[in-house]
Amino acid sequence: MRDMRSIPLDLLRAFVGVVEARGFTRAAEDLGRSQPTISLQVKRLEELVEAPLFEKATRFEMTRIGAVCFDYGKRLLRLHDDMLDEAARARAPDTSIRVGVASDFAALLAPRLGQLRVGAKTAATLDLITDASPALVAAYRRNELDIAFVIGRAEGDPDGAGHWRAPLHWFGAGAKAYAANQPLPLIIAPRGSPLYEETIGALRAQGRKFDIVCTSADFAVLAAAAKAGLGVTPMIAGLAPDGLRPCAGKDLPPLPALALTLLARQSALAVAARRWVANVVEAIESA
Repeated sequence: MRDMRSIPLDLLRAFVGVVEARGFTRAAEDLGRSQPTISLQVKRLEELVEAPLFEKATRFEMTRIGAVCFDYGKRLLRLHDDMLDEAARARAPDTSIRVGVASDFAALLAPRLGQLRVGAKTAATLDLITDASPALVAAYRRNELDIAFVIGRAEGDPDGAGHWRAPLHWFGAGAKAYAANQPLPLIIAPRGSPLYEETIGALRAQGRKFDIVCTSADFAVLAAAAKAGLGVTPMIAGLAPDGLRPCAGKDLPPLPALALTLLARQSALAVAARRWVANVVEAIESA
């Protein structure tokens, strides 16, 4: 006879959150719960499936059972959240669609929101939230966003509606040269962001000294600081505003391309969102 036990969804959400965040503390922050609560929920899930979920908890390597729970757990959570979203829209079809956009793209995509509304075939209000990409991804995982266009990888995410690569270059206020034997004055997004990690990795790989003079999650702040001549900043080609110029010179290391990811909870929203970002992405990829 088949075992008729059932697994509460909050246990699966806690486990999936730990795997994706690669840590109990970070998962607790993303899910708005305490770290002990998350730990207890994962432990309870292990008791229900009668097997450990991690080979080594410190490295978060899943066991074979853990991989099964993660795969099916993500699918179940997505279906659950989609069901609630659809039910809410059926009750109130004119409610808002929550759209998260990395602040880097706000100036280009905000004027095109009308196209997104038409493409989604809805009369709902579009609630636009701009923030740093990690914060938007966390909000999306908490079911606080319906669409998110972010900088960073999300391969394998069942909600991934589009993936692209964006060239990254150095920009500054003028043609000033920065001597290789002097620390590079750096204006950059906060630690933990894809932009920060890729840039700092490139500098360290070259052995280039740097001095972070300004950090902000707001793209407009970074651009303003660079325009004021405080230093150089890495930006996706095609996004730099007037007043900033590419920095040429062999003393600056080449920068890798950044991943761009579009997330959407429903297929109809995914199609509309891809059309919404299409022209912007094409311009960036060809820059």
